[in-house]
Amino acid sequence: MTHLETSHLVRRLQLLQRRLCEMANDLGNLTDPEIVAVSEEADRLIIQLQRLRKEEAEYRKMSNHTCNVSMLATSKLAEEIGQQERAFFVKHS
Repeated sequence: MTHLETSHLVRRLQLLQRRLCEMANDLGNLTDPEIVAVSEEADRLIIQLQRLRKEEAEYRKMSNHTCNVSMLATSKLAEEIGQQERAFFVKHS
């Protein structure tokens, strides 16, 4: 999911939170079925956002790991090339 989609979910969640506050003030009963329904919808969005953020963190972790492995392989390759180049300069008598 893209950053734009995540931002959209956050905005929806903020709207639901405001709506819940207004409903609680108007109805005065937090167990009112309307309030419970909006609260459950907010809970679903929160869970969805948490999953997205977890997936993004795992993706970044994998990307960093791949980058680090690639950098190590490149570093090792350069070291091997350096050793090979030095071997060309060794004179045998």
